Amino acid sequence: MQTKNTPKLLALGASALATLVLAGCGSLHDERYNWCQGQNCALTPVVTPTPTPVPESAQATTRRVNLSADTLFIFDRSSAADMLPQGRGELDALARALRSQAMQVQSLTITGHTDRLGDGAYNDRLALQRANTVRDYLRAAGVRAPMEVRSMGERDPATRDCQGTQRTPRLVACLQPDRRVVVDILGQAEGK
Repeated sequence: MQTKNTPKLLALGASALATLVLAGCGSLHDERYNWCQGQNCALTPVVTPTPTPVPESAQATTRRVNLSADTLFIFDRSSAADMLPQGRGELDALARALRSQAMQVQSLTITGHTDRLGDGAYNDRLALQRANTVRDYLRAAGVRAPMEVRSMGERDPATRDCQGTQRTPRLVACLQPDRRVVVDILGQAEGK
């Protein structure tokens, strides 16, 4: 179907094609049709630079810090008011290390863990509250890296040989390694 504008469109299309061919002579080289006759249209090899290997010291690495919940908090507690002096000291030292120039911190993942005693939903909440308290403490101490908070509750125990289901002093002591807050630090060491 032709309209009265068809000749104009065809002329415009042919003109645009001619401009494209002439402007891009080097990139539209075709030896069979000699599109660029009379011009230097030799093919230029494309050189892809070899990627420079990133020095191992500049590659992002993850470091893990395990903080005992029994050192951080009063047993079965999770708020800042329930933090123990030794736990505050450990978090202060961690915050200083994260703010130091020795490491460029990209992000932190803070995961709370509990032992298997108690209800699963309660343990999930307790672990998450502890991780949130650690995050808030580090922020207040000047750590500016993005932080993600998680709860594993009782699902990733560190212990395997603790026997029993009743909350006895012996079982509570045996399960102590399960009660922890893990801080995974993604970053790069500076100047090494």
